[in-house]
Amino acid sequence: MPRNSEKNALVREARRKQILDAALTVYIRFGYHGTDMDTVAEQAQLAKGLLYYYYKTKKELFVELYTWMYEESYSFSAALLDNVERRNSIEQLMYYTYGMFGVNRSDLRFMQFSMRVPFDAYAIFGPEKWEEGAQKSDMHRKALTTIIEKGMEQGLIPKTNPGSAANSFWSVFVANVFEYSKLMTGNEVPHKSDIQTFKNVIQFCFQGLGVEYAIWNACLEKVVAENSKKEEAL
Repeated sequence: MPRNSEKNALVREARRKQILDAALTVYIRFGYHGTDMDTVAEQAQLAKGLLYYYYKTKKELFVELYTWMYEESYSFSAALLDNVERRNSIEQLMYYTYGMFGVNRSDLRFMQFSMRVPFDAYAIFGPEKWEEGAQKSDMHRKALTTIIEKGMEQGLIPKTNPGSAANSFWSVFVANVFEYSKLMTGNEVPHKSDIQTFKNVIQFCFQGLGVEYAIWNACLEKVVAENSKKEEAL
């Protein structure tokens, strides 16, 4: 019996995500220029002809891959920000980065993708849409800029250029998470054994902002305690 249009749509969406997931894995290993459609098809365990049915060119595939990753990242970032609105700026930064650390533990490709974006966005989007793509990839730094600026107004963070401070904070965080990712075990929320790893990741970020250890460490302990209670409640 032929599938109806609704079932066909579900099949197409599942196949699309299968291809994008495979493309992400290949991209992390080889970068944009080192990735070819044959390797993506092999990773997805699909015939090459079927891959080309969904995406006519590698560039078309990567535009959708980047768009998909931006949408996923934006949704997660927005959810984190919704949960920190009533906290002070140091707690907001801690909660935000703790959440990012957790999602990276569930899929190490998340931070690896973030590290590759600046090198490949122009080649993928071209001169016409490169700025739009770059702005979408900059969502985390923009979120951090808002939080840091508020912290400066509250006197919790020494005054400097908030955009530059956010850029430094995010760059150090991404680099440190990438370095420590081999120690992560793949759970969505860091367990007690991983708190020291997170502490190692985050300490230089807060030092760069001029925030004293006692202040950011107290916020870390608070965030860890809150997440432990959530885990126990599940």
